[in-house]
Amino acid sequence: MPLEQENGLRLLQVGQAIGLYTHSPIYRGNYQSQVIGIEDAGVRITLPIEDGKLTLLPVGLSVVVTVNTAQGVREYPSRVLERRAGTDRYLLLEAPAVKKQAPMERLVPVWAVTSGKGGVGKTTVICNLAIALAELGKRVCVIDGDLGTANIDIMLNLPPKYNLSDVVSGNRHILEAVIEGPKGIIVLPGSSGLQEITELKDDDFERLLRQFQILERYTDIMLIDTSSGLSRSVTNFIVAANQAVLVTTPDPPAITDAYALVKVLARAGYQVPMKVVVNKVRSPQEAIDVADKMVFAAKHFLQYEISAIGHVTDDELVERSVREQVAVVERYPKTMAAQDLHNLAATLLGLEVGPTQKEQQVSPLGFLQRLRALIGFRGGGSEKKR
Repeated sequence: MPLEQENGLRLLQVGQAIGLYTHSPIYRGNYQSQVIGIEDAGVRITLPIEDGKLTLLPVGLSVVVTVNTAQGVREYPSRVLERRAGTDRYLLLEAPAVKKQAPMERLVPVWAVTSGKGGVGKTTVICNLAIALAELGKRVCVIDGDLGTANIDIMLNLPPKYNLSDVVSGNRHILEAVIEGPKGIIVLPGSSGLQEITELKDDDFERLLRQFQILERYTDIMLIDTSSGLSRSVTNFIVAANQAVLVTTPDPPAITDAYALVKVLARAGYQVPMKVVVNKVRSPQEAIDVADKMVFAAKHFLQYEISAIGHVTDDELVERSVREQVAVVERYPKTMAAQDLHNLAATLLGLEVGPTQKEQQVSPLGFLQRLRALIGFRGGGSEKKR
């Protein structure tokens, strides 16, 4: 199996089981070990075991680390930096700092809306937030980056002709795939049920980002709905954005998984500005308590600065609006949840929270016409510039 080009050792978790092997004629073998710490210099592991016996691998020895993942076994080259015996015994493996790509030039704010786990209402938040921003006069583009299980088009009852997988494959230009949504928002539908779309290679991802830049030229704000969890596609979208909006709920598993996502970013050396939104709360105080705990834990244990930006009240009309495939801010605008979402939109824009006069709306038709004119579209949008 070919070795991974990036150093995935930085993404290992304490307590994770790993394998080691080496081609050294003296220490040749397959060893089992466990991660016990992540340090600036590298990854600290237990002394390797082979056939039930501890093995003292020497400092400087080149090794290959094997890790079982959901995508199969991954292999990473490394070497032994330090060895300690006695009661506090361990090996320190080299894990070079992750190379950070130069940030792409951003013409408009790009916010990645993400979560540590599914079921926290992330997609509901992003759909309503987009419409609330549009009602404040902003030209909003929503990209369904929930690779493999996308559903923004379903939640807003939009019939897509093409989707993100068509753009990634190169079969369709991104401007052929976008569709108009409520209040003139522009939606790039995602792909559902395709495993290959969840495993974008770096070249595919970079090419996709460059297509996103076309949309940036004619929008005021771009929102990316990432997948849930800790996959590489999630962290890629977050790192590519200006900032992240992390959605969680007061449930302990949701809080734990949201914190785990922050930990993955911190250990990879990224410090993307992150705002926390606590969804489905019973009171504002509950939201404050949850957010304060996350902010403290991230700063104290990870040296990662995050901040709270708002909450959304738990309301049965939100669930009803989901079943009705319409945004709660449109169907039930007087509910507390809808008001919370409007306040969240205003806060993200740096506006005063509360009732505000809506700015003049942008014509959705004129918006798409200008988008298509950018690459020479004529009429129906099926012709691509060559």
